[in-house]
Amino acid sequence: MAATSRESKRRSFFGRSSLGALAGLQSSKDDDEPANLLRKRRTASLKTSFSNTAHAHVSAPVSATSSTLAIAGDAYDGGSAISDTPESSSQPGLSQRNRNRSSSVFGSLRGLRLPEDHEEPLSANSTRSFSNIWSLADDTPRGRQVLHHGEVQTSSTMLRKKKEYLVLTETHLMRFKSQPKAAESFPALQSLRAPIARHSTSLSTGSSHEFQSGTSDASGEREHGTPLRQIVATYQLDDGKPHFAFEVSCLDDETNHAWSMTLQFGDPEDMHSWLSRIRDAANRVRLTDPDPLSARNSHLAARVVEAERDYVPPNYAIYKVVQRPTSKTGSRVSSDDLSKVVASVCFLAIGVHKVHLIPMFKSASQRSSSPSLASHHSHSSYGILNITELRVNDDDDSFDLTFRTPLQRSKSLHLASLASHDIAVRLRYVEENLRPEWESRPYQFIVPNDVKHDILQQKSADPIDQDSLDKTLIAYCVAYDVNPENIRYRVTYPPEDGPRFELLRPEGLRRNQYSPLELLAIMRSLRYNEGFGGISFKDVTLDVLNGLKDDYGSDHVTTKTKRGTVVRMDVEELRRSCLLVQEIRALAVTSRKLRRMDFTGCITRKPRDHRMQSPGKSRDMGCGIVEALFPLVKYQTTNVDWIILNNIQLGETDLDYLVAAAVERACHLRAVEMGGCGLTDRTVSLILDSLRPQENTIEAIDLSSNPVRLSPLTFDSQIGVFGYLTKLNLSHVARTSGPEPLISVETFQAWRLQELILSGTSLNSAMVDAIASYLVNYKQSKGLRELKLDHCFLTGKDVAYLLHSMSEQPRKARELHLDVSENYIEQNLDELTSAIAGGLAPSGLTIRLLEFEVEADFCKMVLALAANNTIRQLDISRASLPSDASAETSQALEKMFAENSTLEWLDISGEDSRLETTKFGVGINKALRGLQKNQTLRTLLIKYQKLGLQGASTLADVLKINTTLEEIHCENNAIPLSGFTDLINALHRNTTLLYLPSMQDCRQMALKQTEEEIKKMRDNGTPHTQARSPSVRSKIASRVAGRAPKERIPASGLSDQDIKAALSLVDESWARQEYRLQQYLGRNYNIANGIPTAMEVDDEEFERPDTASSLSAIVERVQFESTPTVEKELQLGSAVELDHLEKTSSLEKQIEMTFSHARSAYGHGKMFPPSG
Repeated sequence: MAATSRESKRRSFFGRSSLGALAGLQSSKDDDEPANLLRKRRTASLKTSFSNTAHAHVSAPVSATSSTLAIAGDAYDGGSAISDTPESSSQPGLSQRNRNRSSSVFGSLRGLRLPEDHEEPLSANSTRSFSNIWSLADDTPRGRQVLHHGEVQTSSTMLRKKKEYLVLTETHLMRFKSQPKAAESFPALQSLRAPIARHSTSLSTGSSHEFQSGTSDASGEREHGTPLRQIVATYQLDDGKPHFAFEVSCLDDETNHAWSMTLQFGDPEDMHSWLSRIRDAANRVRLTDPDPLSARNSHLAARVVEAERDYVPPNYAIYKVVQRPTSKTGSRVSSDDLSKVVASVCFLAIGVHKVHLIPMFKSASQRSSSPSLASHHSHSSYGILNITELRVNDDDDSFDLTFRTPLQRSKSLHLASLASHDIAVRLRYVEENLRPEWESRPYQFIVPNDVKHDILQQKSADPIDQDSLDKTLIAYCVAYDVNPENIRYRVTYPPEDGPRFELLRPEGLRRNQYSPLELLAIMRSLRYNEGFGGISFKDVTLDVLNGLKDDYGSDHVTTKTKRGTVVRMDVEELRRSCLLVQEIRALAVTSRKLRRMDFTGCITRKPRDHRMQSPGKSRDMGCGIVEALFPLVKYQTTNVDWIILNNIQLGETDLDYLVAAAVERACHLRAVEMGGCGLTDRTVSLILDSLRPQENTIEAIDLSSNPVRLSPLTFDSQIGVFGYLTKLNLSHVARTSGPEPLISVETFQAWRLQELILSGTSLNSAMVDAIASYLVNYKQSKGLRELKLDHCFLTGKDVAYLLHSMSEQPRKARELHLDVSENYIEQNLDELTSAIAGGLAPSGLTIRLLEFEVEADFCKMVLALAANNTIRQLDISRASLPSDASAETSQALEKMFAENSTLEWLDISGEDSRLETTKFGVGINKALRGLQKNQTLRTLLIKYQKLGLQGASTLADVLKINTTLEEIHCENNAIPLSGFTDLINALHRNTTLLYLPSMQDCRQMALKQTEEEIKKMRDNGTPHTQARSPSVRSKIASRVAGRAPKERIPASGLSDQDIKAALSLVDESWARQEYRLQQYLGRNYNIANGIPTAMEVDDEEFERPDTASSLSAIVERVQFESTPTVEKELQLGSAVELDHLEKTSSLEKQIEMTFSHARSAYGHGKMFPPSG
């Protein structure tokens, strides 16, 4: 008993209890996240690559060490805690104890408790193989070089403070009871009779964590010590105690046992000396370790990251870290507080878009079956682009990571790792690769100088290219836990301020707007992007960000421009503003190339709605866009000078910001478009007067669709100030009565307009004269490309007058598009048709909604267009005739198709709406034959003309001969399957057509008609057994089927199952023809682009040659191939078993699923990509 007591007194408090699994941190995972690849860099981290076996070899490149004590090294480090079996009541012999001792470091450690999900502890007799690398047979303690040694306090209790003699070698940290004991293993220490003073420690009142040991001090196990390769991290303890201490955390990678030990000192110099030397030695070992992580742990960790869709082997690194406990310096603690603090050894993996914190895995001996990812739910993931702070300590291995998702509180990870420097370098590299455009980083990066030096030596990230935006956008979506597939945008290339990024409405029928996080991801991914001259959010609702504030942080608030110039605005004001203001300002100041921003229809709220909800006389918050942009324009902090605010109701707050910026001459505004902004007479006059200082820079003004009544005398003087105006939109505005023009001739003569839009605005004769006078002045008006005078109450004489004015010489086309739709051109029509036939029309002419009471007038117009040789683009769609086109009109249309030698684009579509239906009738079918002789027309739009089978066959005949048509848009023409087939068959000879619609509308109509007709046939059928009285057998069958005996059962032989099968056949036939269409169009596309391709198309590859086409053939085939159903059995009077009912129901479900599958594959308008 005494021996046992003495033995227990010698038990060490050197370690602490087993480090359990990481506390559960929930992660938010996106199943649809795409995995973008990052370029592999040269770093001292482990890049894993697995074979099909579970024990694939894992290697790590070796990086150069730093000159500081904290060596920047590899990504893997740590130690292990090994548990021992309880001591036997009988004391075994020394040889027996030596043979059964575990590979523990400071003795055979006992009683390690594993987490609750571990069913039983590992055996102490583990034959761990790390000694194969670090403890070779000839590597005796005498042969090891001593790096540091001294007496250290390793444990303390209330009654006893224990000191031990530690010896640090190149591979191990060894512990001895005293200096003489150490000298026995290391002869170099024999000359030291007493502990060296500078290595000794003062007595401390602090206590270490209790760690029971089952091995006596006489055990020879101490001679092996702790392999330095098992050390995960060393970090100082900040627990408010008067002593100085640091903790060494270890992990046995083979058994996944973790433990830690606390070394306490009375002198800070002694503590720093030991800390730096242990770090230095452990890092050297770590950098030379060929297997820093076991194959099993590496494989399981990779599976966890792969389940998050974040695993790409070249862009994956994993590290062993310690999750440090939170200090309690601000409160009183008990004397044994150190034993209550719990740290956790875990894995930190850096994937493509996330940082993953993965708890320790159960060892193989603790599991009855192969490991499963289902047991590792406690791992947590954090988006790399959510990092707000990265702090690395230079004195020890500790580092802190802080992440924050918008509108949420930040989450901090207090970690420690020998590879803390490598982790910082890796995270910075990945983050820069995900945000290659960003000049400044939106997070605090507090690291030692050697880490900054390593970052500068890293190879630059992937070059900025067209994929950079997608890469950044996907990374932000993953970080904010939104699906990037919901976001739709396109890039256009307009002649001015291009390329242009255009955000489209979100994908999905149930969504009409983006969420706040989706909008933040889009806007932040566009920051610092120099690839776009314009950004458009047209018709995308931004109300969700207007007034929304993020009270949990301001990490993404931009205070500097692209060049690094500080924004001349109060920083606190920037932080207090709503997210919409912050994000628009960030876009405007972080790009030097961005010149134009379009916010048409982005804000739907109205100022009066806000005032009604606001208590008292609170100030209207405005639309947010004006508040964001115009102060930047005022102080020349942005290059954005073309601002589009159409269809946004502007309040007094918005006007204050706008006027305050406009009066500054230095702001250099090019355009302010405010169509449909609710401006009144007063506000329009105020805005025009405030824009007067911009007279030399304003190029475009849009005041359309505002409830304003313009006075010609006042407005002409205000608008005439802007001598460099190129675009003016005054559509749908009212004016005061009077004979004077809205804009005088003198004002027109000073401009070099490119666009003049007066749609829906009444023009008197004086205004027509002013426009005509401007057109006659070819020097000033030669740049005019768009003149819209639709619905301006013009007569045919007025339009003819304008045609004469704009033509410099007859039969020479002017490059101008003229829109005179919805006017009274039937008045003085002869003057207009004479001008058109005489070649006085421009290159583009639009006369939609022609409405003639006399069909002969329309015939005159068509013949004039046939004789014209200047119009290349003509739109006469939605023309209305008193009745279907007569033979004379059809002949006129045919003549226009055949003889016109300049038309390249023609729209003769009709209209089919609830209010009005316009079409030419069957006469159009004959007129289309004129296209066989046409040699110039490339695009034909002929929608809503009820072409039917006859029209489709005519078009098919045209395609067999015509060699210039490239696009035919003939949707909504009630073309049946046979007509669609004729069109496709014609493509066998035609090699120039590049577009023909797949007729989805006709396809759906055919399915609906087929269903109605078959049901009608079934319902009209007469039962053969109607005259016979129901037999006993039929009565029984009726009761089994759940029908009343008196119920009449259809006897036509067509069940619901048969109807579904018939619809499936029809749908399949359309799908087959659509497949053939895509094959032919793909061939023609390759020919047009010079891509070698075969002329013959295997159009039978997808065929079913015996598929029925007519309705009767469909019904016959269905009846022949159908499986007997309940209805048929009832007609025959046979008894129906319940199990047969279940089989029939199951069969119907299968057919319905097959039909739905066919509909999903071909019924949503999806086009097959061109082959080749």
